[in-house]
Amino acid sequence: MWRKHKKEKMNSNLIIACPKGRLEKKVVKYLADRGLEMEKAFFDDEIRKLTFDTNFKNIKVIKLKPSDIRSYTILGAADIGFVGYDDILENSSENIVLLQKTSIGKCRISIASDRKKIDFSEKKVFKVATKFQNISERYFRELNIQTETIKLNGSIELAVKYGVADFILDLVQSGQTLKDNQLYENVIINNDISTVIISSYYAYDTKKVFIKKLLTKGL
Repeated sequence: MWRKHKKEKMNSNLIIACPKGRLEKKVVKYLADRGLEMEKAFFDDEIRKLTFDTNFKNIKVIKLKPSDIRSYTILGAADIGFVGYDDILENSSENIVLLQKTSIGKCRISIASDRKKIDFSEKKVFKVATKFQNISERYFRELNIQTETIKLNGSIELAVKYGVADFILDLVQSGQTLKDNQLYENVIINNDISTVIISSYYAYDTKKVFIKKLLTKGL
């Protein structure tokens, strides 16, 4: 049962950025396992507020789009945040402290096409549809393969079917979405993608004890 603690265990205030969407419940469970519980309003989809109390007076949770959590954390609006490791690879880890990797949202980054095997010698320039422009360009540059990046934010699997791209570079979990769209997983680029917990250097320097206690022993 959710209840306020009368006595604070730490004097610092802490703001935690939680992703909206499919990973939300798993992040909530991760925090609950460490003694942190959200107020009831957090679980009410009809409520539009984005900042929520917890069972500790000095800890609040904010709900954000996953793509915004990194920025909110770097800029100091959140002390720690839950983001996909793919976000870190795409946007660099500069100005953030990678606190902990979790098993939440375990997946991989792969190249997929409508062929069982891609022959990278058959063209001078390949069109790649992806939302991970930096990851894609780094990968193919290292292989000395010329590509043109088609930046898409959703329904990337359709790009091959409708001739927008030769192949896609995207997150893959079970692979079922690829199969449903008649695509083959050709190359796994990174097999170790999951949710990671990040902090700004300032927040970590000033609230290190509080943060480490939450992430290790629990509150």
